[in-house]
Amino acid sequence: MFVFDIETLSIESSAVILTAAMVYFDDGMSYDEIVEKSIFVKFNAKEQISNYKRTVSKSTLKWWSKQSSIARDLSFNPTPNDVSAIDGIELFRDYLKIDPSPKKIIWARGGLDQMAFESLCNATDTKTIVHYNQWRDVRTAVDLLATTSDDGYCDINHPTFSVQKVLKHHPVHDCAYDAMMLLYPI
Repeated sequence: MFVFDIETLSIESSAVILTAAMVYFDDGMSYDEIVEKSIFVKFNAKEQISNYKRTVSKSTLKWWSKQSSIARDLSFNPTPNDVSAIDGIELFRDYLKIDPSPKKIIWARGGLDQMAFESLCNATDTKTIVHYNQWRDVRTAVDLLATTSDDGYCDINHPTFSVQKVLKHHPVHDCAYDAMMLLYPI
């Protein structure tokens, strides 16, 4: 199975996607193993705005101003490794080959990540990476699996895990944290 996470500049399906990550996970894996198997993509935000009319909202920019400098720097600062929308989509398509199953499950926290990513695929005339019905919601699963959850988060029963390892709003860490909650809920 996979967990997917994006960081955006809006909460609309047309949002600019700054960064995205996906992790492959399976029973028995630790947080560090999940992080090591991840893919991280830093998108070219300017290209999305100019070529695909992706959107930015003032309220999301304000929200970002209150996040950690690590998360902001990771998502906002352009790098020579920033990729085009089409190249980023293809990187995720290639990553999914880790699991040969045609019916891969992709977990995401809520619906925005799926909607924004599929909207970007549509804007670029690129085929989506999986069929729409292969997506699942982490929050709902955690609330159903865990005895300590009513907000989509739970404690994790794994001997090497510490929540202090998680860098909030770093897509790889957010994905790995969600995978751990799905694998080892309390």
